[in-house]
Amino acid sequence: MIILIKSKAEKLKLKMPDLLTRPVGRVMYESISDSVADIHNGETLVLDFGGIKVIDSSFIDEMIVRLILDSQSSERPFYMKLKNLSEIAELNIDLVFRSYSNYKNKKIVVITENICHNNAFFIGPLSDQERDIVEFLRVNKSITLDDAVDFAKRPGEKVRKLLEDLHAMRAIKKQDGAVFFAV
Repeated sequence: MIILIKSKAEKLKLKMPDLLTRPVGRVMYESISDSVADIHNGETLVLDFGGIKVIDSSFIDEMIVRLILDSQSSERPFYMKLKNLSEIAELNIDLVFRSYSNYKNKKIVVITENICHNNAFFIGPLSDQERDIVEFLRVNKSITLDDAVDFAKRPGEKVRKLLEDLHAMRAIKKQDGAVFFAV
């Protein structure tokens, strides 16, 4: 499912090209949440920010963070990917994610369609080992647990936990418990 944020904002009569404040984030979240109600289990929701210049921390907290938390729900799990982010939007998202992760002691991350300023295809506070797995999957599309152990050069249980944690964050997809895929 692809949602064009600029089109959604126009339909909601929101002032653009900037999306700012908690109330605007809530309105956008509610509208997107209604659309996501029909998303299939395991499907990827792509949010296209083309034409949007600035999104502030309040908007990010009310819309993007809430959608990521929704995606992690066991009743309707889905994955998210962002694309066409402006430089300032990317920076603000990263700051909000890092702050959230520190405050809540729970990492949040989102995959991106385009390379980011962190020289990776994600935004959020991942460890070097988590980053390596996400980037490996972006290039190679899938990996088994055994192959991940060989790649990571770490004990099997540690790699299994790493993969499970990345899946719980919705940074990677999992199928049949032993095969992992790129979002």
